[in-house]
Amino acid sequence: MAKPTVAITMGDPSGVGPEVALKALEAANVRASCHPIILGDWNLLQRTLRHTRARSYRLLRWQPGEPLPAQANQIPVYFLSRLSPSQAVPGHPSVACGKAAYCYIRSAAELVLSHAADAMATAPISKRVLQDAGYRYPGHTELLAELTGTKECRMMLLGNRLRIVLVTVHLPLRSVPRSLNPEHILATLGLTHRAMQRYFGLARPRIAVAALNPHAGEEGIFGPEEKAKIAPAVRSARRRGIRAEGPLSADSIFFQALRGDFDAVVCMYHDQGLIPLKLLDFFGGVTLTLGLPFVRTSVDHGTAYEIAGKYQADSSSMRAAILLAAKLCGKISRRQDEPVGLS
Repeated sequence: MAKPTVAITMGDPSGVGPEVALKALEAANVRASCHPIILGDWNLLQRTLRHTRARSYRLLRWQPGEPLPAQANQIPVYFLSRLSPSQAVPGHPSVACGKAAYCYIRSAAELVLSHAADAMATAPISKRVLQDAGYRYPGHTELLAELTGTKECRMMLLGNRLRIVLVTVHLPLRSVPRSLNPEHILATLGLTHRAMQRYFGLARPRIAVAALNPHAGEEGIFGPEEKAKIAPAVRSARRRGIRAEGPLSADSIFFQALRGDFDAVVCMYHDQGLIPLKLLDFFGGVTLTLGLPFVRTSVDHGTAYEIAGKYQADSSSMRAAILLAAKLCGKISRRQDEPVGLS
């Protein structure tokens, strides 16, 4: 089987994205796993490459329609912005950076949808900077859902020992209870079930469903969400043949998953799932977007403005994201009856 092509976005130019992308490609197994294409700013990448002192490859300018270099030590760069040093100061994001980051994401989606690439892996962006630039999305997931016309997307976070899927993502904690509903939870369970079958080869995956409140609501004493919203969704999922169990108390559910009782855990909100995942695998976690018509992975960390330009960033998560994208893109089948396009 031919090596897949992975479109790698540079992320926010003023964050650690350019650094971790270039460092990740230093790993021989990353370059051996795929044909990488970096989408970003040529001049900024060249400056960053000099500071990272990468010696195992060099960058080449590339545009869609051109052949990819045959040598693994030549990395094509789809150059999409020309930011001046004053527009992309490390640790000091700008509107220009937000516009550039959006361009990289959109162009990567275009490459995959046009079959010029097989998957995409994304470096971190700032939601605030993206919105300051005029793009009103909470993050990558919502943006890619709109670009592809996808109705239901979810984030799966993967570490060495846990797979976490989130029902809600970037919401204030006070907004989570009213944002939950049985239909949304059921859709999350369906996406998780199909992803575990498609990507991980599990015919009947076991899915744990976390409660929202302490002690799974204690029969309604600590809150009504378990009885009114989560349990009905679990029952509906089980009637559809999904092996879902819950709502289970969040103070024990992750121990059960680590023990091997479950293959994935569905969590109600961001930190409920991210805290145990990052405790166990802070540097090597990866995000996989479920529901898209193609494979998209990402780092599980932010722009880290505080160390941008200091060349201290750990590239483990970016490396893992590229490797996972390369591994999974051969396991997804495009359904011809599903409309896919850029809006």
